[in-house]
Amino acid sequence: MSRRVGGIMATAPPVFDDVIVSATALNRHSGEILDQALEKRVTIMRNEQAFALLRREDAAEMTTQLRYAQQILDLLHAFERVRSGAVLDPADEFEWITAFPSDDLKDMAAEVYAAYARARRGEIPLEEVDAVLHEWQESAWAVRSPDVRAAFGVAADEVPLTEPVLVPTTRE
Repeated sequence: MSRRVGGIMATAPPVFDDVIVSATALNRHSGEILDQALEKRVTIMRNEQAFALLRREDAAEMTTQLRYAQQILDLLHAFERVRSGAVLDPADEFEWITAFPSDDLKDMAAEVYAAYARARRGEIPLEEVDAVLHEWQESAWAVRSPDVRAAFGVAADEVPLTEPVLVPTTRE
């Protein structure tokens, strides 16, 4: 299957469901090809090499998605290292996960991955993945905090509230 926009095109099936054009066609029909690139990706073929033409925003979005995927993969790798008994280097970006027991790590992995999957499908912004990670990281800080542990260890010094008394007000 080949798609043409002037000139001779590559005949391989499009891997990315894009428009495939030759470098010569790009030179001769640049306006038309740039218009097509607004709608979908364009592959420019030259001497058996393929070049991608896409909107800068699309490239930035792909880069951001790749960065998040790498972060999730690194986090899941850290989970497995901790669960297998490995000690994480204090400089490790995810060293804070060692504050949690194995069951919490499973819950965290499920929650983080669920947020990432929803973001990947476009249901929520990718920044929501950061928010989930941030909440877990703050929980790790709280678990490790001697002040928080002491506060939870103090016996309750609660005093029951009494029913409020309604006081009539005078109106002038």
